[in-house]
Amino acid sequence: MDFQEAYSKGNEALKQKNYKEAKKFFETAIELKPNDVYATNKLAMVFKELGDLESAKNLLNGSEGVKNKDLYSNYLLGNTYLEAGDIDKAIETLKETIRIKSDDKYARNSLALAYRAKGDYENCIKVLREALDNNTNDLYNMLSLATVLFEDGKVDEAKSYCDTILSKDPNYAEALVLFGRIFIDNGDTNRALKQFSKVLSIDNNNSDAHYYIGRILLESDNEETAREHFNLAMACSDDKASILKNLSMIYYERGDLVKAEEHFTLALNLDEDDGYTLSQYGKLLIELNRPEEAIKYLKKAVSVMPDYSFAYYNLAKAYQEVKDFPNAIYNLMFSLNYEPDDVYSANVLGRMFLEVGLNDRALKTFEEIIQHDSNDKFAYLGKAEALFALKQPDKAKQAITALKALPLFKSDKIVQDKLNKLLEKYK
Repeated sequence: MDFQEAYSKGNEALKQKNYKEAKKFFETAIELKPNDVYATNKLAMVFKELGDLESAKNLLNGSEGVKNKDLYSNYLLGNTYLEAGDIDKAIETLKETIRIKSDDKYARNSLALAYRAKGDYENCIKVLREALDNNTNDLYNMLSLATVLFEDGKVDEAKSYCDTILSKDPNYAEALVLFGRIFIDNGDTNRALKQFSKVLSIDNNNSDAHYYIGRILLESDNEETAREHFNLAMACSDDKASILKNLSMIYYERGDLVKAEEHFTLALNLDEDDGYTLSQYGKLLIELNRPEEAIKYLKKAVSVMPDYSFAYYNLAKAYQEVKDFPNAIYNLMFSLNYEPDDVYSANVLGRMFLEVGLNDRALKTFEEIIQHDSNDKFAYLGKAEALFALKQPDKAKQAITALKALPLFKSDKIVQDKLNKLLEKYK
């Protein structure tokens, strides 16, 4: 078999989504013609499809094509970093891709996606606007810009871009879907349903339209028909794990914890390393009074997403449930390390310090919260309790008396009752 035959057979297998066969032929092609940029790129694509992101990265990093600044090799490498969660590397590589070809709309779209994954909406929007500066008819990036603007709360501007897209292409299904999402956000479910039905009249296999129709029907307690649309959404989608994850959260928010657990489990069967799903499932298990199981999933969540504050918070709550306060405090402090302005978690930490008798640490924590937010009633209450625990009743009573007089708390009967009980307790 010569290079051309191996490369052609690899391409044919790739078109048929027979990735194992494609891998075999492209590896043969590279053996016959080392550093061929086209075969290297195709093999990297196959590795990505097989979920072997490490092999894709290693192959592209060692490729002569990347060293020689091949556009598509850089683009593939940037997207591989993005899929692997190495956002900074993705941004660095995709910036290099744009330097090679400044008007490449796909590279700009991926760079914007990387900034979005990082939560940097400012740079994400900037990159997409630059793409439109290069080509005012770039509907692909215009839709991405409209979507990001919608997510960033700039709804009117998002609608304006959708109008522009649909004036140029009335059957642009993704723009119609975004309009439907905007209607849902505004509480106009009737117009949303009409919008998604129009999408299905254009493309009956549109997974997003089926999913959002299912959501609307479920909210109106039409569960049987909703399930049909969810099943169609799953059948039409390449990303079944995300649909299952979203369904889990819908059922969770509705209070149907049994169905929520069922869908979380299905989502994790498809993507066992999704930190968000692991964390949310752990939170659900705590509510189901199964904290030992929750700890297992939450420990995995922080291992795959070591900067995910919410996962550490949930892990702390799970340890609190089993009375393992050292680990609870340790993880709560990690949570605050990544979200230092989270006063709710800080209050929970102060309460944990009180619970284990670290009253001086509790006092310091509550005082720091008050410095950050002088209106935080829970921190004021915690401070008073910490002072009592430290056997400083005079200071505690002074704090409570001052607290009772604050305009913030004068009309709050619950807080006033708690303060009176504290004063009564320590007379």
